[in-house]
Amino acid sequence: RTAAGLQVTVFTRRPEEQQDPSREARHRDLVSLLEEAGCRVEFRERMHEKVVIIDDSVLWHGSKNLLANVGPTDLMMRYTDPASSDPVRRLMEQTRMERPARTPWRPTEGTAPAPEVPTQRAEPAGEVHPGLVRDGRLYLNVPYAQKDEAKRLLRAQWDKASGHWWVDATRGTREQAARWLP
Repeated sequence: RTAAGLQVTVFTRRPEEQQDPSREARHRDLVSLLEEAGCRVEFRERMHEKVVIIDDSVLWHGSKNLLANVGPTDLMMRYTDPASSDPVRRLMEQTRMERPARTPWRPTEGTAPAPEVPTQRAEPAGEVHPGLVRDGRLYLNVPYAQKDEAKRLLRAQWDKASGHWWVDATRGTREQAARWLP
């Protein structure tokens, strides 16, 4: 498509975010191939979305890892309506995460990566709000209509005293719970 003069943009994580040196090398090779083919490659930290936009009019979006091409249940959908591409493109260009989800893992002999534990900030005693991490709990803002989904996807639990849903903050669910966080 780029040879025909179309602009192709691929949004992906940086190669160094891969947790395995061989996957990192493969990711670098694939990024190089895309760039050599004339694609614009945009890196996004903490990215989980899979998005390709071709000439601002064709959108590929789904769960399929475009650079890995693995997973029997992964899907990728193609939209050819520019009205679908434009809001996704704007979202991808404007969205920036404030910090990486985790430090890129570098194996050392006989060690495994430690799970990331979100930092806690000082809060008045008893005050709870979505995004707060206290006593190993990450508090969420889950609308009543979505409570069953939060329970199913994240094993969210209701804290009657605070009136908020929460998940185990040490399980790495912050990215999965993003839509219920401020």
